[in-house]
Amino acid sequence: MSLPTGATVVGIKCTDGAVVATDSLISWGTMVLTDTGVKAFKLTDTIVLASAGLTSDYQMLVNRLQAQIKLYELDHKKAISVKALSKMVANTLYSRRMSPLYVQTVIIGLDKDGPALYGLDMGGSLIPDEFTATGTGVRTAFGVLEMNYKPTLTVKEAEEIAIQAVRAGIARDVQSGGAIRIMSVTKDGVSERTVDN
Repeated sequence: MSLPTGATVVGIKCTDGAVVATDSLISWGTMVLTDTGVKAFKLTDTIVLASAGLTSDYQMLVNRLQAQIKLYELDHKKAISVKALSKMVANTLYSRRMSPLYVQTVIIGLDKDGPALYGLDMGGSLIPDEFTATGTGVRTAFGVLEMNYKPTLTVKEAEEIAIQAVRAGIARDVQSGGAIRIMSVTKDGVSERTVDN
């Protein structure tokens, strides 16, 4: 997908949770709009969504999801699962396939079924995975992930690999840059930190 805006987003499923890391550069073609953009969002106490693509599209998607999550939880009288939320996003994207939201989305979380990671494209394809990357810096980020991923990774170990992967994306992709934002989901909830590139 060729877009006038770029990003490097990576996600890793771990034994004790899941991790997502993003760059913070918002660009439009060759113009940098800001290097302090937000591309990862806490949707619930146990679920995080990160996205590459058009900033307005993923902001609108997140706003819509926050409302849908509240309605789901009122209707079902329980917290939404990672799989149910991911399916909600997939249905939203699929319903707009003729006039798509220009987003490539990574969802991580932890629920009664354990840690989970899903990748979604613009058409709503829902792909459960152990690790993933998306955005314009995807090629170099995947190289780092494929070289370092192990099924036994802990969140702490995965955070360092995610930082390396985003750093590699930033180094080779002119539309990725700024600081690296890491969000992790464990049994203690969502934690967040920022690392200078």
